[in-house]
Amino acid sequence: MKNIFYSSNMQNDSAQLADCDVGHNAKISLAVLYSLMCLFGTILNLLVVYLVVTFKKLRTASNAFIVNGCIADLLVCAFWMPNEAVGIYSGSPFPAGYQAFKDALLFLGITVSLLSHSLIAVNRYVLITKSPVTYLSIYQKRRTEWMISASWLSALGFILPWITSLRYPQEGCSYLPASAASLLKGGKPIFSDPFAAGTLALTIIGQTMVVLYCYLKIFRRVYASISLMLFFTACLRSL
Repeated sequence: MKNIFYSSNMQNDSAQLADCDVGHNAKISLAVLYSLMCLFGTILNLLVVYLVVTFKKLRTASNAFIVNGCIADLLVCAFWMPNEAVGIYSGSPFPAGYQAFKDALLFLGITVSLLSHSLIAVNRYVLITKSPVTYLSIYQKRRTEWMISASWLSALGFILPWITSLRYPQEGCSYLPASAASLLKGGKPIFSDPFAAGTLALTIIGQTMVVLYCYLKIFRRVYASISLMLFFTACLRSL
């Protein structure tokens, strides 16, 4: 009986070590992937911000929303990704407080980026389908600043209940951060919290609906304008 019990424990320990070896081998690939995404994402987003800030002709309301999205993306590319890469490669789990702060920035960056895409779509919809007077009255400098501020304040409001309910169980391989362990070991993922997952899902669905509606309206307006232009062209040729 003792031999059977000892053999069973040895098999369980071997299986756990094998699983951790898989995570240990995969952590290098994940660290490299995060590093490359961090590098290219940071450079490209900074380049967009630099161009808009440098050239006065590019300082439009639409580009202001684009810059807002780039800044939100920088929270993920320039901060979250390098921290995640270092944590995965070093094998040292982050303290719970720092992990909550880091994941809150991830949640904030994703949410504001999605809201920025909606603002861009609405801006182009108003620009193309409405009169110039209406567009200029809506997208005054002060109102544009309020729209950008509202995207950040809304995202911050979504984060507060999420932070209070965050938990970081240390399951699986102990040398992996909680987020990486969840990917490799099937543990609790970052967005497994019901409120965080629901908020992100609603944001994605809402952003998708707004973008589709705006661009469908733009397509119909452009199609109608082209059809009208072709009609008048045909009439002139027939004269």
